[in-house]
Amino acid sequence: MTTSISIVASRARRIIPAGVVLALAVGCGGSGSGTEPRAKQPATAAPAPAGSTPPSANPPAAKPIGADDPALKEFYAQQPAWAQCPDDKLTKADESLLDCAKLRVPLDYANPAVETIELQAYRKKATGERLGILAVDPGGPGSGVQGTTLGFAKRPALAERYDIVGIDPRGTGGSGSVKCVDDAGLDRLHGLDPTPDDPAELSRITAFYQEFAEGCTAHSGKLLAHLGSEDVVRDLDVLRVALGEDKLNYFGYSYGTFLGALYLEKFPTHSGRLVLDAPMDPALDRVAGARSQAQGFERTFRAFLTDCLKQQDCPLEGTVDEATKTLADRLHKLSQAPLKTARGRTIGEGEVAYLIAQGVYVEQSWKDLRIALRTYLRDDAAQAATETDLWLGRDKNGAYPRDHTAANITINCADGRSLTVAEADKLAREVAGTMPITGPGVVWSFAADCRPNGVDRARAINAPGAPPVLVIGSTGDPATPYEQAQSLTPQLPGAVLLTRVANGHGSYNHGNACIDGAVETYLVKGELPAPGTRCG
Repeated sequence: MTTSISIVASRARRIIPAGVVLALAVGCGGSGSGTEPRAKQPATAAPAPAGSTPPSANPPAAKPIGADDPALKEFYAQQPAWAQCPDDKLTKADESLLDCAKLRVPLDYANPAVETIELQAYRKKATGERLGILAVDPGGPGSGVQGTTLGFAKRPALAERYDIVGIDPRGTGGSGSVKCVDDAGLDRLHGLDPTPDDPAELSRITAFYQEFAEGCTAHSGKLLAHLGSEDVVRDLDVLRVALGEDKLNYFGYSYGTFLGALYLEKFPTHSGRLVLDAPMDPALDRVAGARSQAQGFERTFRAFLTDCLKQQDCPLEGTVDEATKTLADRLHKLSQAPLKTARGRTIGEGEVAYLIAQGVYVEQSWKDLRIALRTYLRDDAAQAATETDLWLGRDKNGAYPRDHTAANITINCADGRSLTVAEADKLAREVAGTMPITGPGVVWSFAADCRPNGVDRARAINAPGAPPVLVIGSTGDPATPYEQAQSLTPQLPGAVLLTRVANGHGSYNHGNACIDGAVETYLVKGELPAPGTRCG
């Protein structure tokens, strides 16, 4: 659901369902840590039956994890071989700012000796008096971290004191990218109608998701069961020790906040200063997460409309409700009769709903969204195709060179946070009445035919002994609504919620001096802002 730290959304920016986007963990979002809550014990134990053997006074010790696990010794003991990163179009002339290395980790932490995989790691060494490492993650899930690492390396206050580091999470970027369908398949995915009108149309959607899942299995089979957030968090801990650090300092956006929260829970004594920006609430199950995100996008879309109706170039008119109805009617017509260019490119309700959701991510993209909406309202098929492809990241040859939909879906499946097709259809119909523009499309962005399907362990984070951390929420965040920041903060001991009173997904490095100053003061000096601090 998010991309790089330059965080001003480009016109090619993609939506990542959280669940964060969910489905960013699904969810604009992750899964639980895998430790189920213990059943409540009675205050007084019942007496043992006569003749029975009393329970041992010394129960078996818990299995060691992380660096304390002898089976993982070789992974924690490795020393990455850093070298200048190769040229990459993403970083253009900035490749020399980063070093690259490979990090070897188990495919399956439960059976570490069976098979290993390599993850792509990035680093920019501190330029001044070093405090340690600062690991970063841009969210998604599905996004690689190279751009985010580079963006943080350009923040002088942080780059002076920290080695900025990151690893492409397994299944993303240079860490064994997942593939499920070809570019034509991605065209079909983006074109799926989020408001199917009859059982036949729903059957076609179901068939596509089955085809997608079969493609994932064919291309990435054995990796699929080991893409979950639990594994990524353990990979982060291997990186910490491989770099010789006792503490992991960390900055995560969106779904990356879920990784940070899980790290606090699993490795509280090795957690340092953590910032969780645009957080998702791990306690939400997959249906609640999808509904929350749908509400967030529609709310921000209405804020966009309020602003649009004040602009001379707004293609809509009347009140917000009247403009919403005009656009909803247009989406319905596109569902029945998509625009079609002379070259056969079609633009229907699915692509337009997707683009609108992308367009409201940050206010800096609202002007571009107004331009795009004008083309759809004028039935300008050629220009509509051009605008749509810019937002989708589809090039002139019909290819998606930086698409990470497959990773997003398969990671959510591994976390057990995707919706089944039946769940998505039911929830999309439920939200359509009150969230007609973005609601159904956001819900369907959580859907998948998961093979294998993880368990949705929706539950609050339990991290006794973890240090206080900084949580940042925006009041108008579409992908991870502010309510999730409010509900996550009490789950983390001593956490402070810093509020940005504005629209948009993510807050740091968005040009808000109040937010940027608070984040850098905390990371450099360890000083959290006062509880209740709000930045306009």
